[in-house]
Order: sequence, then C-alpha cells, then structure tokens
Amino acid sequence: MLTLFKNVEVFAPEPLGRKDILISGERIVEIDEGIDESAVRSLNGDVFDLGEAYAIPGFVDGHVHLIGGGGEGGFSTRTPEGSSQQFAEVGTTTVVGMLGTDGVTRDHASLLAKVRDFRNSGIDSYMLTGSYRYPLKTLTGDVMRDIVFIPEIIGVGEVAVSDHRSSNLSSTELQRFAMDARVAGMLSGKAGVTVLHLGDGQEKLKPLYEAVADGTLNPRQIIPTHICRSEELLSQGIDWVSNKGGYIDITADEQSTHLVLKDIYSKKIRFDRICVSSDGLGSLPRFDDEKNLVGIRPAPVDTLLKTFTRLVKGRGLPIHEALKPFTANPAAFYHLQRNGIGLLKRGGSANILFIDRDFQIVEVISSGRSILEKRR
Repeated sequence: MLTLFKNVEVFAPEPLGRKDILISGERIVEIDEGIDESAVRSLNGDVFDLGEAYAIPGFVDGHVHLIGGGGEGGFSTRTPEGSSQQFAEVGTTTVVGMLGTDGVTRDHASLLAKVRDFRNSGIDSYMLTGSYRYPLKTLTGDVMRDIVFIPEIIGVGEVAVSDHRSSNLSSTELQRFAMDARVAGMLSGKAGVTVLHLGDGQEKLKPLYEAVADGTLNPRQIIPTHICRSEELLSQGIDWVSNKGGYIDITADEQSTHLVLKDIYSKKIRFDRICVSSDGLGSLPRFDDEKNLVGIRPAPVDTLLKTFTRLVKGRGLPIHEALKPFTANPAAFYHLQRNGIGLLKRGGSANILFIDRDFQIVEVISSGRSILEKRR
C-alpha cells in the first residue's frame, strides 16, 4: 500500500524544507519535492495534502514500564500496565520497556508479551533484561542468552545503583555484566547497552566512573537515568557527557525539563549525548527521611511531547535541535538508527509524527500504519 503526504515541512530532525513523503509498507520510499500523485493514485495509493503541517520523527521513549511498576508500599501500590493507544496519542512510536523495583511479582515473560502486543498495534517496541536487583533476573537464565536469542531484548536495565532499593553492587560487578551485555550485542547485532537507575545515594555516579576506569568498558555502553534527581547528580552527569563522552537520560518533568535542556544547549554541552524519557507507567514514589513510602503515583506517558513543545515555544530552541533528545539521540544510544528509527530518511522506518503550527498532533504514522489521525 502506497501513501503520499503532500506539502509538509520536514524535520528529519535536520530541516529539509517543504517536501512530499511517500511511504510503502513499513518504510519511507522517498522524501522529495513534487512526487507524482497521479502515479500513486494509479497504483491505488492514498494521497493526503497536509498543508501547513510539520513532519518530524516519532518520539523514541527509551525508558518505560509497559507492564507497570511500583509496589514499594505493598501490593496495592503497584502501578497499572499501559496500552499502545496511550503512546500513540502523544506521538511516541518507539518504546523500550523494562522492569524496575519489582522483579518479583512482575517478570520478563509478561513484559515480552506486552512488547509483542505493542508491536502488533504498530508501535516499535523493545525491552531490556534485568531489573533493579543484582544478581540480574533474566528470561533464559543468562544475560547473554537473553540478548542473543530473544529478538526484542536489546540490553540490560534498569539496574539500581546509589539507591536504597538497590542491591549495593560493586563497580566490578557492574562492569562485568555491562561487558557481558556488550559482547552479547556484538554477537546478535544489537546495542547490548545497560541502563542504570540512579537514586539519591551519596555515591552518585562513582560506580560508573570506577567501572570504566581501566578502559575496557566504553562509557557509551551505559547510561545513567533520572539524572536530574539533584543538582549535584546532574552536575556529575554533565561531566560524564563532557569528559567521558557518555550519554545521560533525563526523566521528563513538564515543569522543569525544558529549562534544564535549554541550559545544557546554551552551554554548548554535547547535545547529541542527551536523552529524555518519560519513565512512563512506572512509579513516582515519595519517601520520608527514614525511607518510608509516603506517596506514590504512576508516571505519565505524555511528557515527551509536552517538554518538546515547551522547549520550542517557551525556550526558543530551533525545532531540529529540540527534537534530538526525543528522537535521534535515544535511537543512537540503542543502535536503532540503523533501522531508520529516530530519523526521517529514504529507506527508514515510516515512524512519522505530523503536527500543526500550534504543535497539536495531526496524525501519527508508526511502522507505516496510521495509528492516530485527527486531520478530519
């Protein structure tokens, strides 16, 4: 099935100007001016003129809890699992699911089933093996076997460090399983990366620095998330980017993340190493001084779209720069750009978000399928 979208301003994320986009199946066939719509119609294809719309890559949410999270206050504090429609409605076309604190009542088999459900619904979906706990919980009994043999598993995470819910693993243990993940990625043609949950412990990023100190583990294989938990943690994260060349992941908060991103961009820190994720459907717990749970709520999934909009409309970042932490950067970290994810390019995945000049969604195309349409 051919579909032609006419007269859209394309950000790939680099600005390409006003173009037509032709898709066939799950792929972008062409991005060019004046694509012959009569030829498309002659092959029973559809043609849509979207007028003043922007075409941008669908958002890549690299940290979500598809089957829910939480549980820190007992069984009644487990957060609910999500649906693909929740992500479609906010322009997210690629997700990476993972377990968190609860690797006991939630497991990888259920997560894998949910990932495949999302794929059946048109959302590009992947997952990580492991959870907060060390030794790592896996699906097959071995980290490397999980990554090599399960197509959807592309790395390890989220493993907790510097947190009162962690297993207090050593930097040597961290290095060992992160390198196992890397080798498994080499064998299977995947990223083989590791996502590390950072809590409010005093060590902060120290275990990461120690794990890469001897030069055998590339800093780009591990990413610390929730890096804006404190100013000191963010400062260490910026150092991780600037001096180690690693990535950091910011959990989007619609009230403040756009301000942090603007500050990072203004200081000319490597913006291609900054990722933003929602932590969607996971828990947002509050603890007292004695680490007792005093409140919990599920994390929303719409914070990428809201943060991107505020970054452009409120902070004045150019669209093509503002897009990177939500599209190209997480796709690069997870080695998904090779599939054309996080980009708009000829031959790439047809994951396209069409928005109007007020940044309202017009249509969402994921894996070549229209999964949300508001143009009529």
